[in-house]
Amino acid sequence: MNILITGGTGFLGSYFTRYAVAQGARVVLLDRYPDRGRIADLLDRVTLIEGDVADPDLIGSTIADHAVERIAHLAFILGSPKPGQMLPYVHVQCLGTANVFEAARLAGIERVLFASSVAAYGKQQAELLTEDLVPNPSNLYGSSKAWGEAMGRHYTEQLGLDVVSLRFGSTYGFGRGWRGSYNSGILTTPAKVHYMARVDDAVRGHPIEMPRGDAMADWTYAGDAAQAAWLALTSQSHSHQLYNVQAGRGPVAGFTQALRELLPQAEVRTSATELPGHAHAPMSNARLVNDLGFAPAYSFERGLADYIERVRANDRYQASLTSQPAG
Repeated sequence: MNILITGGTGFLGSYFTRYAVAQGARVVLLDRYPDRGRIADLLDRVTLIEGDVADPDLIGSTIADHAVERIAHLAFILGSPKPGQMLPYVHVQCLGTANVFEAARLAGIERVLFASSVAAYGKQQAELLTEDLVPNPSNLYGSSKAWGEAMGRHYTEQLGLDVVSLRFGSTYGFGRGWRGSYNSGILTTPAKVHYMARVDDAVRGHPIEMPRGDAMADWTYAGDAAQAAWLALTSQSHSHQLYNVQAGRGPVAGFTQALRELLPQAEVRTSATELPGHAHAPMSNARLVNDLGFAPAYSFERGLADYIERVRANDRYQASLTSQPAG
């Protein structure tokens, strides 16, 4: 199976690239700001193209040149734009998505996966987030994801393209802390690293502080998110066009304790007041489990162990680049 992954060296993209290669897929990556360190051990097993999803001709030629059969559209900008950057933002979030869908339709692509987000839910009164709730996004990022889902439904119902959307919830893993989209200048770089991404600093010997231990959150390791993406993109059939991606829910204390056990030399403090950022109501994953057979494989311990190794592998790769002789 030939798969095109847009944003293929990004946070979720790099994990899905790894998963797809392990399944035997022939993988083509399209990335505006490629981060080779995240897939350094796979560079000789994938085709990496530097390019922008806002370029419809490039998408079309990439599909044709590599006989692409299915597409995972994971290229996006996380967050809302800085003042004066609305048009570049819309070019990526909306026009880029439309370009992927239209190129896929013209090429007769078998299925397209659209990476949506829990942000599409926005403000909800429900105690459990299920796919039947009407989206009510509260920011531009969530609005762009709800728009992409609606565009996917239109292409499926009116134009015959098979589009499946996944709403990814709180996901941790290597790459969450720094997104390629920060390089674009469209976003303001966050002043504080998200608590799920502070593992990077702990691995590198810097002290970190985690939120209150009793705070509850959804947890999905990016390796499990990749499994969900693979199931949605390759299953023989699916009963729905939209699925939540969530692997479990638990207190921050469990994550923090597992991190301390895996990095006993690290200084990992617990805040008495900080609550998880971007907190949301629990997401139901029943549809994903019952319809597509999703079965989370990563506990805190296993997920964090893999995460830690990926940070170290990336650091070794970066160090090798600086140690190479010039010329």
